[in-house]
Amino acid sequence: MLELGKYINVSDDVFVVKNLIGSILEGVGLAYLFPVLVAWFYPGEIKYVVYFAIPGTFSILLGAWLGRHQEKLEDVNLRQAMVAAAFTWLFASAISVVPFIYIAHMSVLDSYFESMSAWTGTGLTMMSHLSSYPHILLFWRAWMQWLGGIGIVLVALTILIRPGVAAARLYKAEARSERILPNLVNTSKVIFEIYLILTLLGIYLYYLNGMNLFDAVTHSMTGLGTGGMSTHDESIGYFHSMSIEAITIFLMILGAVNFTVHYRMFSSKRLRAFFEDIQVRYMFLFLTPTILLLAYVLVESGDPVGTALRQSVFHAVSAITCTGFGIANLNNYPELGKFLIAILMVVGGGAGSTAGGIKLIRVTLMYESLKWTLQQAILPRGAVIKRKVGDYVFTDSDIQEVMSFTMTYIAILLLGTVYMALRLKVSLVDSFFEVASAQGNVGLSVGITSPALPPDIKVLLILHMWIGRLEIFSTLVFIISVLFLAPRMVRKR
Repeated sequence: MLELGKYINVSDDVFVVKNLIGSILEGVGLAYLFPVLVAWFYPGEIKYVVYFAIPGTFSILLGAWLGRHQEKLEDVNLRQAMVAAAFTWLFASAISVVPFIYIAHMSVLDSYFESMSAWTGTGLTMMSHLSSYPHILLFWRAWMQWLGGIGIVLVALTILIRPGVAAARLYKAEARSERILPNLVNTSKVIFEIYLILTLLGIYLYYLNGMNLFDAVTHSMTGLGTGGMSTHDESIGYFHSMSIEAITIFLMILGAVNFTVHYRMFSSKRLRAFFEDIQVRYMFLFLTPTILLLAYVLVESGDPVGTALRQSVFHAVSAITCTGFGIANLNNYPELGKFLIAILMVVGGGAGSTAGGIKLIRVTLMYESLKWTLQQAILPRGAVIKRKVGDYVFTDSDIQEVMSFTMTYIAILLLGTVYMALRLKVSLVDSFFEVASAQGNVGLSVGITSPALPPDIKVLLILHMWIGRLEIFSTLVFIISVLFLAPRMVRKR
């Protein structure tokens, strides 16, 4: 740890991180002001506008003050960008608690849990009797999930931050690496446009199939953003409609697919790009046997075949896309059924999408690397093996990074699982399910998550949501930097 002192300049780090955070907070402030428009459609809720306008204005002013020297940002290293991205999620969640505290009358911790769950696109909730809350608050949850799905940092890149090194570093620190166009800001704008078009398509399809306009808007936003927060306690099950379930499955899959695939489909106007993507293929490769096995388990537990298959398809897709919508009470599922869903939540969706989890490309690469290792042992010495998966070519360092990430992800997941199981005296399967849902930013629950949880378990789930959203390394860099830099700053004073 002491060796870090050779490479870290505290004053430079504080200057750079402060300015990066400032730019992003301006974006968060603008996001805060948008729900105010809901009061136009529901005049009776005009009294709640103050709980959005004041914190939104505060965030814009604070961001403008922190980022006032942004033009001097020339060289931003990846560590500084990681610290800024990690802190942004913490601060954005903190500043977003005001409506939950003053409108829903929730505790500060429960409000922070709800806010972090929304921004990270998780969907675990401390709220119940959702239909009793004002529309403006329910929209706020959905709006945060929609923005959180595409990424706070990506929104800031699209709107505020100038092109250059700072933007590129933040983009990578926020766990994104896809490039649709050579220019990063243009890439961000294209992704945002595609995201908006697909969201509008979802609203249209929902409305056409019987949802009222408000529900259509919120569910399209949280479906495509793979967040899964609903306006009803029963989630999608509230509607009792196979057509709405089918539309939801369609949106969840779209949200879990790499945005470069969407771009290729839009630009070529052909579906071929979708089915050619290696991550899409592996998604269905994981889904097919899991759905069949899950349906068998449910039939064995007494469900009719049609009901079992319907629930299996929906919940399996909801799990692997890390959305978290549900159509039944998962607490009543057999242990094997819960475990199968939890495994899909760990696998997750495609890299470069709104989904969480380990990501399909990493799981695919681990499987392929095992094949390459066996080939290396069988083939003559000196034989060259091309490490290619679909359109992706990987180096040894790429494989090593994937292995390190996966092992770290699983280790943190298991630590949280054991702690929760011992603390709450629940089964390991239930604990694993809940922690996998939080860390994978999914939102499915077996009934553990509720306001009755002890404060330490709420904090545990908040940390898992935060760590999972930034794909571990940014949060670890943030924690190490804070632990190392804070004492140095105190000593300087």
